[in-house]
Amino acid sequence: MRKKLLIKILAVVLFTSCSNDNGDKDNTVDPKSILIKKITETIYFSNDSETRILNFSYENNVLKSVTSDKNRSEFLYNGDKISKVDYFKNEIANGSTTFNYDGDLLKYTLSGANQDERTEYAYTNGILASQKSGYLTDGNFIVQKQSIYSFDQNKNATEITDKSSLFGPETISKSKYFYENKNNPMKFMNKYFRLVFETEGFDGISNNNVTSREYYYPVTTETPVYYNFEITYNADDFPIEIKKIAKENNFVISKTVIEYQ
Repeated sequence: MRKKLLIKILAVVLFTSCSNDNGDKDNTVDPKSILIKKITETIYFSNDSETRILNFSYENNVLKSVTSDKNRSEFLYNGDKISKVDYFKNEIANGSTTFNYDGDLLKYTLSGANQDERTEYAYTNGILASQKSGYLTDGNFIVQKQSIYSFDQNKNATEITDKSSLFGPETISKSKYFYENKNNPMKFMNKYFRLVFETEGFDGISNNNVTSREYYYPVTTETPVYYNFEITYNADDFPIEIKKIAKENNFVISKTVIEYQ
């Protein structure tokens, strides 16, 4: 089945940079000024490909909108927290997502025309433990997909177990991830944005970048499917190109190009 390009873009707030009061003038790059300006991601199929370009617009280093073709997302904030994202297609309002919190932790989001599409987040000691998504009906939350996370001491997601009933009976799969020690493209972005952002090439839940992945489906299989990630970095050790490759036949599944402002 042809795989659809999946890029979830919701919002980002960058931490405010501290001023340098010692008067030193050097060429050191302030890492908090390294913001994503543009993402170009191409998904490859056997005889075809699909490309999507995302452009990021900021005000005072705070992301205000993301555009892709005829679609635009606009972001509203309450302090450093995302409160709402409004979507537009051909300049016509096309729905929204609202964010709800428990203290400093994102608790759930609501989307859809009737705000009945729900995603819940659970934590252990402030670290993401699971994510559930589905819909509300008659006051009940019908879960269609659940992800369970394990993190290492470097705060990288080393294992994710996915349970899904989107297309019938529940299926369970597991992925194991392996990392280098360089900067995730979203290193200095708002922690709530990092929870909800995903491309084929990278996401924001881990501190570093994935170099390989083992995919187990069904979860009981002993022989996984292997993927490698070839990464090109800039001078500040941020990825500027990520290729996801199927190890078995060396087929390039996706290429993600990242530009920074």
